Amino acid sequence: MYDDQNPRTGEYIPGGSQQRWQNFRTRIIPVPVATRMFGFGTMLAIAVSYNHNESIGWAILHGLLSWLYVIYAALFY
Repeated sequence: MYDDQNPRTGEYIPGGSQQRWQNFRTRIIPVPVATRMFGFGTMLAIAVSYNHNESIGWAILHGLLSWLYVIYAALFY
């Protein structure tokens, strides 16, 4: 086909589709939802809860409550 064996732009590459290979550099990869799910309030609630209770279970529960637990802790601790 060509004198050298280097792949050309848009050339078929085994194991992948030609469309995917051509759009590889321009495709925008969205940020996973899980990384946006844990915000500042959640992390603050987990830190405060673990510092106060020293329990991972309570820290996870309070992380789910997020800002509600942070406000509770600020008022009653």
